[in-house]
Amino acid sequence: MSIDERKKRILHSVINEHIATAEPIGSRHIAKSLGLGLSSATIRNEMADLEEMGYLVQPHTSAGRIPSDKGYRFYVNELMTQYEPTLKELASLKRQMEIELGHIDKIISDASAILAHLTNYTAFLTSPQMKKGAIKTIELVPIDSGSVLIILVTHEGVMRNKRVSIPPGTTIEFIHSFSAILKEKLSGLTIEEITAIRINEIKEAMQSNYEMLFPILGFISEIVEDVRRETNVYLSGTTNIFNFPEYSDINRAREFLEFLDDKPSLAKALLPGENEQFSVNSNGGKHEITVRIGSENELDIMQRSSVITANYYVGDKVMGKLGIIGPTRMDYEKTIAKVGQISDALSKLLCELYADDNGG
Repeated sequence: MSIDERKKRILHSVINEHIATAEPIGSRHIAKSLGLGLSSATIRNEMADLEEMGYLVQPHTSAGRIPSDKGYRFYVNELMTQYEPTLKELASLKRQMEIELGHIDKIISDASAILAHLTNYTAFLTSPQMKKGAIKTIELVPIDSGSVLIILVTHEGVMRNKRVSIPPGTTIEFIHSFSAILKEKLSGLTIEEITAIRINEIKEAMQSNYEMLFPILGFISEIVEDVRRETNVYLSGTTNIFNFPEYSDINRAREFLEFLDDKPSLAKALLPGENEQFSVNSNGGKHEITVRIGSENELDIMQRSSVITANYYVGDKVMGKLGIIGPTRMDYEKTIAKVGQISDALSKLLCELYADDNGG
């Protein structure tokens, strides 16, 4: 059975009403309130067909219908109109996103809080993904006679440090000289680009004191590899779930909050592969908005939730993901638009930050 235009209109109306009310929607309500020009009996028959096709479900006998995951998916792909933010909303977003350009963690956490506030759902952002881990700067700081602190900052704005043992009798002057050589020779390089030629250049610059070089290069490699593997998840609005009747069951709410607190599992659930099949284009952006509805999520705990995600960028490079988690009965039109707006705004801020860092 095909879904004709009349069925599409009815399905669209049922989903919009259910999103607004969280209640099952009956044929009489559709006939009286939404002005479709159809009798209650006709709408009831059409809703029965939509239920048979899997787009609607009836939670209990004599109740109205609510959308299924399949119904929400058809709504997102075929029925949903593009939400256009008002000038007031755009001005509010601009004010909230005009934060001090500084530490990247502050920018990410602020963007997460703004997204949660704008959507009233649980918002998340993942820290920059270190595909290459290029070194921005590196310093050696003397600690005592037997050790120095390596401080490494990547171009993605992530800083790491590690304490390293040094040979007895190493002078502070040599440590400072060695630090300057490392900064000159390694800044801007990825680990893959630290070749034998680069190492020989450092050895020649250090003359006879290069016994410190290889252990320190080993520690630099460890630091960058650690940063590559690490994906922090910033959450905001975790208690927003209590605003929705879907989470009124205290056990379900507790399980969901415990899941949000399990950052490794959360990161895995929120980072679908590059071939994620459920997506719609964002308005005006170069990225895609990914929408996973209910049973499209792999984890059992997410089977009654929807996840909307987008990438954020510096230039053409994907830095991380942002998005929201909420009930399947969410306002997809506005939420998709706001996720896209925050993605665009965050990408512009980060481009400005890196342009300043690079003297642009």
